[in-house]
Order: sequence, then structure tokens, then C-alpha cells
Amino acid sequence: MSIVTQWLGYPAAYDRILSMIGIEVHWAILQYVLGLPFMAFIAELLYLKTGQAKWLRLAKTLAKGFILVFAVGAATGTASEFGLVILWPNLLEAAGRYIYFPLYAEIFAFIMEVIFIYLLWYGWGRLPRRVHAIIALLAFLGAWYSAAMIISVNSYMVAPTGIHAAYDPYAGWKYGGGYPKIELYVPGTVLKVLDVDKLVSLGMELQGMDGSGAWVLMPVSIVRQLADEAWQGYRVQDSILRSVLKPEYAEDQAILQMPVKSLIDTILTATIKKIGIYTVTFKSPVYLGSLLHALGSGLTVSGFTVLAAYILRMVRMPSSASEEYRDYVRSAYRFAAVFSLIIIALQGTVFGHELGTAVAMYNPEKFAAMEGTSTQLSLNLAKLLGAEKLMPLIAYGDLNAKLPVYDDIPGNYCALPGISLGFSCRPPLIIHYLYYSKIILGTLLGLYALLVVFFLWRRGEPPTVLAKLGLAAPIFAQLVSFLGWATREIGRKPWTIYGVMTVDTAHTVNPPSISEAVLVASFFIMVLAALTYLVWRLLWIPGREGV
Repeated sequence: MSIVTQWLGYPAAYDRILSMIGIEVHWAILQYVLGLPFMAFIAELLYLKTGQAKWLRLAKTLAKGFILVFAVGAATGTASEFGLVILWPNLLEAAGRYIYFPLYAEIFAFIMEVIFIYLLWYGWGRLPRRVHAIIALLAFLGAWYSAAMIISVNSYMVAPTGIHAAYDPYAGWKYGGGYPKIELYVPGTVLKVLDVDKLVSLGMELQGMDGSGAWVLMPVSIVRQLADEAWQGYRVQDSILRSVLKPEYAEDQAILQMPVKSLIDTILTATIKKIGIYTVTFKSPVYLGSLLHALGSGLTVSGFTVLAAYILRMVRMPSSASEEYRDYVRSAYRFAAVFSLIIIALQGTVFGHELGTAVAMYNPEKFAAMEGTSTQLSLNLAKLLGAEKLMPLIAYGDLNAKLPVYDDIPGNYCALPGISLGFSCRPPLIIHYLYYSKIILGTLLGLYALLVVFFLWRRGEPPTVLAKLGLAAPIFAQLVSFLGWATREIGRKPWTIYGVMTVDTAHTVNPPSISEAVLVASFFIMVLAALTYLVWRLLWIPGREGV
């Protein structure tokens, strides 16, 4: 089986591709919403410090770019949300009931963005500069606040709060003990009808009891099966739950006719309340790294895009340009180069490391696929780069630790014995190539920024050939971002919520036809083309000298 066939072999292949296109177009735009207002804020601070008009001009240009992409990003975001509701209704129902708070709070983040975007633009020249700088601060904080809410939900899907992974870097895989497992709080009203000894024999572990229930570690194979039964409308009499009822309740019709979803709802609601209704997604073990990495991606893409824009200004500089305009373009170029170098260095050595170690600890199946610890790969990029020898130290802080072996992951670990899912529980190996392509391209991009800054420091400007290479920087920066995002999302398969809900359970029973999917995908691509035109017409042309 080829790696592409393996990826397409999970359920809902065409709808997953459609979601990928819609969300990626939105993310490609959204990165500028995260990065440009922050850069504008820094430029405005430079103006306050130096009083030089060139920094104010740069701040205004960046703010205008931010406003353009925000408007189009809001449209693609709305379309993406409708797509998620239509294609993945069960996932959205679960998210809306159990981890709703960040989604609710994101509404206020959006309102905050809109208010301060308005004040940022229409307050230009009307508000005192220091007040306006505060507005710029609140504008980028609004965008980051929005990102923090959405990333918390996505992080919960990657590694739910309470997940206990199936890997120990010294002892190896722990599937024999029923792992991975998830912490759940089972209320006494549910516990009294269940045969705890039978559940323990299936891998459940009792963690502790209080006056109203018990904390347990439940194998994800049981959780996944119950989630599937719940959203298929099963009743207890047709569920695996019937086999773990206490004898005195085995024929109780009130229990047998109860919907599985009602019983699961009782457990999940109690669990969320115990963990914290407002904090459950923020306690995901991969949240901090995910948020830092997402912000870093937005800042990196924005930095390299601004860098390329001012390289193009220099390349097309008219001979009649004033010295003032030349100084403005050179200063903006230097600003973008230094900014890009700092951010990409942080992204690779701090933010990326934080996220990578969290994934290694809490989603080891995905980590095994990323590192390509499999004999099924014809070309192993980790071995080619010599990374496999250092990765134990990077991921676990110890050269003596062992990387998880992909081939040792049971193909049915997320299913109960005797139940066939029709797909493998292993994540797709294609993410090995996505991940290492991202690493290689990101490293080259960082080295390019380092060279540019070095020549700026030593000679005042880089060689012409080196500078012109920067015109491709936004393309490579977006590609690196896409590869990282694809690694994250594709690597989660077959799960939509790791350890809880697989793709087949989350998917709609009425998927669109291929022609409908192509039509929607074309819409997103046309929106991106329209944004490109708007940037040229409303940002590039007015930014020329004398316009």
C-alpha cells in the first residue's frame, strides 16, 4: 500500500480534502491577521521613539494590509465554519456541548478585532499618537485572543485533557495494558448499574472515588466504541454496555431502553465539570506549544511577505526616486529582515520544540509516523539527515530513550476485540515526508534570513542576487506553514478527537457529490485570487512614491 493510498483509505476521503482546501485557504489568510498588526505596532513604537516619519508610513502600510486580509479572512472563516457544520455534524455537536466555552469566547474576540480595526484605521491622524499605539496593541491582541480560543479547541482534538498515552520512552508500547486511556469521571448514578470488575478486566483502571462518583482511566477502544454507538442512536440493549451491566440490571427495561448518548452525556458532562467547564480545552497537554507555534507561523509568514514586498520595491525603484523614499524602502526592508530572522529562530528552536515534545509524549502514534520509524518507507528522511540519532535527546531529553516504532502499533488498537473498523488505527506515514520537508524548507528559510541580516550588518545591503532570492520567500514561508498544518491535521487520522471520536463517527451521513465539492473548493480559490488583486490594487499601487 502506498503512503497516498493509506491516507486516502481513511473514511470520507473527498470531504477531508475539501475541508483541507477550505481551512488552508482561511489559514493562509489568517496568518497575516496574526502577524501584520503586531509588525505595525512595532513600527509605530519605533516612530514614537525616533520621531522619524518613515516608521509611521511603514506602520500605516502594514495596518492597511492587516485590514484587507481581515475582511477577506472573515469571509473564508464563515464559509469554513459552514463547511465544518455540514461535513462533520457529530464532531460539531460534541464540541458545542462539551467544549463550547472557547467557541463562545471567540465571538467576543471577533468583536474586539472589529472595534479596534475600525479605531486603528479611522483614528489615524485623529487620535494622539500614544493613544493610537495603544489601539494598535489592542488590535493585534484581539487577533491573538481569537487564535488562542480556536487553538485551544484544536489542541483538545489533538490530545484531549486527561489522555494517557500508550508509550513509554524506556519500556516501549503499552498496548498490552489497554493504553491509550482517557481520564473520565463516572457519577455514582451510572457506576451503580455497571459491573466494575468486568470493566477492569477490559482495561479500565479505578483512580479514586469520592462521595458522588469515581475517576477512572478508560481505554480509548471502549470510548471510541461508545461514541460511535451514541451518535448512531443505539440503545443500551444493543450496545457493548449491556455486557457490563450488573446482573440485577441486565433485564431492567428502563436501563436497556436508555439511549447510549444519554448515558455518555452524563459521564462527559460530569467529567467536564470536574476538570473545569471554562478551562478544559486550555488544559490540553499540547495547548501551549500549539498556540506558540501558530502565532510563530503567522509572524514568520508575515515577516517574509513584508520582506519580499520591499525587495520588490527596491528592484523596481525608479531612478528619479527621492532619497526620502529610498530611505523608507531600505529601512522597511531591514526591519522585515531582522524581524523574520528573530521570529523564525524562535519558531524553530523554542515554539516548535515545545510542541514537538508535547506530541511525542501525548500522541506517540503520530510521533512515530512523523519520525518514520517504519520499514514501509522506501526513503527515510530522518535517517538521511541523521536526525534519528538526535531525536531521542530532542524529544525526551535523553539519548538513551527509544523512539516509538511505527510498525509495532497494532492496526486495530482503537477498536475492541472482534470489531472491524474497515480502516487502520495507525496514522498515515505520508506525514513523515510532510514533516521533514517542512523542517528542511524552514531551515533553508532561516539560513536565508541569517545571510541577509549578516550582509546588512557588514555591508549595509546584501548582494543583488541574494536579495532577489527573497522574492520567493513568501511562497516558501506559506509552504512551510502548510506542511506543518498538514502534519498536525493529517497526522491525527483516523481520529477527529484523538482517543474519542474517529472520522467515520464524526462524518455526515449525507456527503456532497464530487461536483459539489469541486464547486465549493473553486469558491475558496477564487476568494484567494480576489484577495491577491485587492492587495495589488489597494496596497501596492498606492504605496508607490507620489501615489
